[in-house]
This record gives sequence, C-alpha cells and structure tokens, in this order.
Amino acid sequence: MDEMKESTRKHDRVLEIYSRLLTGEVIHKQKLAEEYGVSERSIQRDIDSIRDFYSNRTNSGSGFTQIKYDHAAKGFRIINDKTITLTNAELFSVAKILLENRSLCREEMKKIILDLLDACLPVSEKKKMEDLICNELFLYIEPRHGKYLVEDVWALGSAVYSHKIIHLEYQKTTGEVTTADIKPVGILNSEYYFYLLAYIGDKDKEHPGYPTIYRIDRIKSFRITDQVFHVPYRDRFEKGEFRKRIPFMYGGPLTKVKFIYTGTDINAVLDRLPSATCKALEDGTYEVQAEVFGTIGIEMWLGSQKNIIKIQ
Repeated sequence: MDEMKESTRKHDRVLEIYSRLLTGEVIHKQKLAEEYGVSERSIQRDIDSIRDFYSNRTNSGSGFTQIKYDHAAKGFRIINDKTITLTNAELFSVAKILLENRSLCREEMKKIILDLLDACLPVSEKKKMEDLICNELFLYIEPRHGKYLVEDVWALGSAVYSHKIIHLEYQKTTGEVTTADIKPVGILNSEYYFYLLAYIGDKDKEHPGYPTIYRIDRIKSFRITDQVFHVPYRDRFEKGEFRKRIPFMYGGPLTKVKFIYTGTDINAVLDRLPSATCKALEDGTYEVQAEVFGTIGIEMWLGSQKNIIKIQ
C-alpha cells in the first residue's frame, strides 16, 4: 500500500512539474526538492521522465520539444518548435511600436506587452526589459474612447476571413446611430484607431462601388450572421493595394493628385503616401503623383504642408 501511495505521489508530482513547464515556468531542482520534500535526484528523474515522454512524441512525428537547462535562468524550461523566439532587440522594438501606436486601452496594451515579456524572456533578462519600458507603460495615454477592442477586432477579422455578413449599429461623429448589413473585406490600423472596411450596397452608399470605412470603436454593437457572401477571385479585395491609397482613412472615389514638393526630405512624402511616385527636377524640387481614395483626407494634408507643397 505504501508503495502505491509513493507511486501516486510521484505521478502527481511529475504531472505538476509538467504543467508548470507548459506555463513557461523555469524549474529549479533545489527549490522543487524543498517544495515537495524529496531529493534533487528525484526531481531530476521526474524531469528525465518528461524528457522521455517528449522524445517518444518527437520520434512519432508529433513535433520537436525539449526540456533544456537555461544557464542564464539557472533552471529547466520547455523549448519547442512553436516557442516564441524574439531576441531582446526585436522584443524591445515590438514593445515600442505597440506603445507608440496607442490604439488600445491601457489594460489591453499592458497585458499584451507583459505577456510577450513572459513568453520571450528568461527571468534574468525580464527585469532589464521591464525597466526600459515600465515608465512608458505607466505614462501610457490610451485613446479617449477607452474601449476594450482586442476581442472585437478578432471577431470582425474572423468574419472577414469567412465572408460572413455582419449586422451592426454604428455611431457617426454627429452622434447619429445607424444600422446596416455589411460585407466585411478588411481590417486596418492607422493613427490610434482600428478600422473595418466593408461594402453595404450601392443604394446605401455615398460613393457606390467603394468600401465604407468604419472606426471599430464607434461600432456600438454587431452580430455576425450565418449568411455568407461570395467574393469572386478576380474581384477579391486586396488590402495591401487599398491601404496604399487610403493613408488618411477617408473614403470616396479614387482620386489622382499631382504637386511639387520643395522640402528637404522627399522620403517623408513617399512614406506618407505609399502609392506616390516622384521625379526629381533640375531645381532640386520633386514632382509627385499619387492616387488616394476620397478628397477630404488628402486636402487636409496638403493644406497642412502648404509651405513646402505647390499643387499643380
């Protein structure tokens, strides 16, 4: 009977260690030996049992997984072919991009960044990274709408993927609330906001034949229906090409603009207008041509650049 109890205790201990490894915890033999009241040699045998389990799975074609000793963290961790492996430099860059983007409320932004740190960094490196970004997290200014958007963005993106019609209630900038059944074709993010691009039928549109742009935080409610709409391959919406021509998130017919740029950095213009092409002129200026959807956004931008841009 005692042997059976001991076997059960060992079985439970191995499962607990396995579960802790799966959560990303670094296993320290000495600490675990004290916690479970056994020798370090027993903990090592537990780890070896888990290693044998993964070795058998790898041989059967179930993916590559190892329990490896992390010298920096001074403990064992689980490593597999699906483990996130961003370098410190890559992770720092991603965190800075997210913080500067400012399109999520504070709690969602904080969770995403801290989860990335937990997934990518050993304990020894985590404090350094946290110190580099903690002040920005503390002073992070969330968008004024303050809404939780991550789950909604994913749900709407899934509707785009499955070509499902969405029924939504949308609040315009005037405060008016409208309803529509829309055909979603894309999700974009630009300057602090997420946007849903969709077709709603020519009779309901100010600009027939072009997608309507909905700011996702202004969607009061939505319901993804079971009704599927057909998107022929030749008419498939290409988000990349559309994105080049809608840098200001205003809809409308495709419009061509042409102007002379007299500033010092033409790349700043080309980055702002991804569809633009330019030709250097003999006097050091540039002739720029671009295509954009709608006129409101481009007119506002051209107006803000009037000292270095001459419209032709």
